[in-house]
Amino acid sequence: MVREATGRDDLFVFDGCSEKIDYLKLEYNRETKIKPKQLPEGAEYEFETWNYSEVLTIDRDTETLTNHVQFAKQCSATFTYHVEEGISGLLDDLRPEMFDDVTGNPPDVIDDPMNQCDYRITIRTQHGTEKIIEGSFDKLGLPDEYPEFIEKIFDFMAFYGLGELFNEESYGKAKRTASDYIFCDVEFEPGGKTYCYLADDDSFEVGDTVLVPAGSDNHEALVRIVDKNYYSTENAPFPVEKAKYIIKRIDEDEIEDFIRIKNVNH
Repeated sequence: MVREATGRDDLFVFDGCSEKIDYLKLEYNRETKIKPKQLPEGAEYEFETWNYSEVLTIDRDTETLTNHVQFAKQCSATFTYHVEEGISGLLDDLRPEMFDDVTGNPPDVIDDPMNQCDYRITIRTQHGTEKIIEGSFDKLGLPDEYPEFIEKIFDFMAFYGLGELFNEESYGKAKRTASDYIFCDVEFEPGGKTYCYLADDDSFEVGDTVLVPAGSDNHEALVRIVDKNYYSTENAPFPVEKAKYIIKRIDEDEIEDFIRIKNVNH
């Protein structure tokens, strides 16, 4: 191994062994100077200073991802995600080499004295190696692969969302009564027009692929459920006596077989 041959554990090299990140910390700081329209009498300053910062930490040992946002001196928020094996999986998907290449700003770059942004990335690997990358927080000052890195973090956090307390799908629907009909809105193609179908049981869910009768000849077609609601006869979005029923659910592993058989028959 290269590390053993050189006696240096601080090398980030590919030596046939997968180098894993155990801990990552990204610190971001922005200092913005704001010139008030009117200064208080006797003021000895020309600008108000707004300091904003974020600290993102990902820790394999605790299986946590934490993003602390300091909006102002007395205003902050902290978001913590504890996902057993999920954090390890996220770190396994990151590579120390992602942060090696930084293009850097040209010598004649013009800094904005009213708005200064900088960052510091600390990486610790399974070998105990620690590496620090720091600079100005902009396209050329950041590691070249920063967009790919931060997109992985964003996707991980976005997957869990804000929870069900804020989800209208959770709080905005009434329970079904014995006399209600189950109406499912379906799409024949993504983003296409939706059509109402009745369901004879409550097991169908949004996202299910189902088989329905379509057209004047009632030929069988695959559609995807995009919404489900309960309605009384009076409030139904489509006359109950004219509505067609979903035939059955089609599992994902059955879709290709259904399409193949349909093409053969045609």
